[in-house]
Amino acid sequence: MSIYLKLVKALIASVEPTSQEKKRKKVFYYVMAVFAVFGIMIPMAFFVGVIIYSLTARLMPTGAGQNAAELFLQIVSVFSFIFGLNVIFSVFYFSGDIENLLPLPLRPFQIIASKFTAALISESVMEFILIIAVFAGYLIAAGLPFYTWIIALFAMLTLPVVPLAYCAVICMLVMLITGFIKNKDTVNKLTGFLTFAVIIALIAIVSGSGGLDPDHLVAALSDPHNTLLTVLNIIFPHVHFVMSATVNNTAVNLLFYIGYNVLCITAFLLIAEAIYIKTAAGVSRSSSSKRKSLKSSLSSLKQRKPAFSYLKKEFRILFRTPAYFMNCVLINLIWPLFLYLIYVLQGKTNFLESFIYDIHNGNEETVLIFILGVSAVSVLVTAANCIASSAITREGSHLAFMKYIPLPYMTQLNIKALVSIIISGTGMVVYVIIAGIYLNMGIKLMLLCCVIALLSVMAASYFGIFMDSVNPKLIWDSELNALRGNYNIFFNMAMAILIEAAVCAGAYLAFRFTSIGSLMIIILLLILLMVFTAVSYLLCSHRAVKNIDRMSI
Repeated sequence: MSIYLKLVKALIASVEPTSQEKKRKKVFYYVMAVFAVFGIMIPMAFFVGVIIYSLTARLMPTGAGQNAAELFLQIVSVFSFIFGLNVIFSVFYFSGDIENLLPLPLRPFQIIASKFTAALISESVMEFILIIAVFAGYLIAAGLPFYTWIIALFAMLTLPVVPLAYCAVICMLVMLITGFIKNKDTVNKLTGFLTFAVIIALIAIVSGSGGLDPDHLVAALSDPHNTLLTVLNIIFPHVHFVMSATVNNTAVNLLFYIGYNVLCITAFLLIAEAIYIKTAAGVSRSSSSKRKSLKSSLSSLKQRKPAFSYLKKEFRILFRTPAYFMNCVLINLIWPLFLYLIYVLQGKTNFLESFIYDIHNGNEETVLIFILGVSAVSVLVTAANCIASSAITREGSHLAFMKYIPLPYMTQLNIKALVSIIISGTGMVVYVIIAGIYLNMGIKLMLLCCVIALLSVMAASYFGIFMDSVNPKLIWDSELNALRGNYNIFFNMAMAILIEAAVCAGAYLAFRFTSIGSLMIIILLLILLMVFTAVSYLLCSHRAVKNIDRMSI
């Protein structure tokens, strides 16, 4: 047990900021943690809790009060399984500690158990928050006794175990029976394709069901023969057990829940003991099939301007590294699918229909909301794709490259910002133009929205680079860990959400409760975005440059 605990501690430390990094910027981490809690965690938990509370209150008279929370927890388990595949593949087979752990006198199940636990703790923080929010909404609406909160806390810590155990078994079996997964690039491509396919399938299912407005959803969840919930309860029975434990037969269902978790853990540890060493042999952390010989590479060299070469290098890293492409570039292509999913979810009571109608007719308030939405989405997408907020972290152990090449630090930061602006800004401008044509907004309004989108992207890009320069995570053993272990990405998103929420809410309230017209609000928004961009640029040119200069190699 002591060996297991030491391994877990060491593995968690490998993806967390080092103690030197935390000590060096201790105040920064405390302040940013507060922003993260109030910018992301609490709003998300509150939103989920309110939805579950509302649905549960409507379902209680039908005798199906637990179904809303149960369905949401099943969906959380599904996504935990999908995203967990990539994590488990990376942690089990493509992390840098494999070469160090395999030669040690450790049993395979000890290595796998510690890796599994470290992955569970590191990857499930947001999942824990969602789970407890679901239980809070359900327990308050149902008016259940105090002891059920103890069950809820226990479930919060253990509910993600089963989906990750499924991932562990599948990963090991796939590595055993297939010969083509020998590097992490293949895994990233496969899991990225699976995620995209699930999103498309979810949209298709919801579209085919005629939408999920509240009345339709309550009717569907009240049906004792709900096909979707029945199928999910077969795949993830532990969710049904723990939900039933809060309603009736508490001890029996809780024992079933604990027993199923123990069964899954025991099964995957036995499989690991039998096949893990065999499956871990021969894997590599990157693909090398397309590497050119040194002679052919030298013969193709051409002299170019340093700035152009640096820009080309940044684009190649993002597009040729599957982990970066999936997490940084692909999100700019798929986020409209989530907007469409929200549109479909409204069903017959779709408020967006009236919104689109008002846009068509030039309603002043609706047009202002659309413009504020363009700014908010531009900032949030730029923060979420983390192209800027991981720009220095991606250098990793090659930070010396930034220090020794004949290119000033600020020029390098400008190029990193330009990459974010090109990728994020191009996507936003294209989507704004498509929306403008569909909504018949007119050329002037469309151009105004494009300008606001680009200013928002520029401000968010420079601010993200500054955030990453404060304390980048330069010690990582895989590109995925460079993103997973980089708290700056999470902190930057929290700051972006809080700032945009304050700006958009302030602008809308000023329009509704003062005599300031929408035109003046838009002008003030443009000025504010210019100031934000200028401040972010100055932070990069002064503070970020100094931060890089002080970094040790």
